[in-house]
Amino acid sequence: MPVLDIRRHAQRQDRANDQSALSAAGRAMCERLANDAPGYKLVVASPLPRAKETAMRIAGRLDSIEPGLLPDLGSHAAQLFGELRTLADWARLLREDPEARKFADEQLPTWSRLVSRVGEKDRVLAVSHGGIIELPAIALMAQLGLPVDGASFGYGDGARITYRSGKATSLEVLRASS
Repeated sequence: MPVLDIRRHAQRQDRANDQSALSAAGRAMCERLANDAPGYKLVVASPLPRAKETAMRIAGRLDSIEPGLLPDLGSHAAQLFGELRTLADWARLLREDPEARKFADEQLPTWSRLVSRVGEKDRVLAVSHGGIIELPAIALMAQLGLPVDGASFGYGDGARITYRSGKATSLEVLRASS
């Protein structure tokens, strides 16, 4: 069964600059994640430099850019939806805001397409952005009957999703700090 590890990018030097490289802390985090990373058959990232650099530093390569991992909703989420500090906050947003539900429902097929590009025993690393990951991950948690708790995804956090016949069958929250 193919597995998708979808992670938020590492910390960048200048949060006001979309083209900024990763900070020293971001590079160090990627090095820690790389030490424990499984072998990935496919490594993709959003077009933004921080996502591409994160993927390269974790997996040692970048196979392709995936425009479907944008827009960078995460940088605008607080302005659009208010402060979302926990996954439960995101779950409430998903239940109450039709635009949030629409976004999650549109993002999930991108994730399925990524795993459809590899074999049954392969892994994919996808690096995206805060806000891009939470909504679809929480939608999957609800579908799978999983509890939704913990902090919103920080730098390097994300989800590991196992697929069978193109459908998500399990989800594990990934924390960069653990």
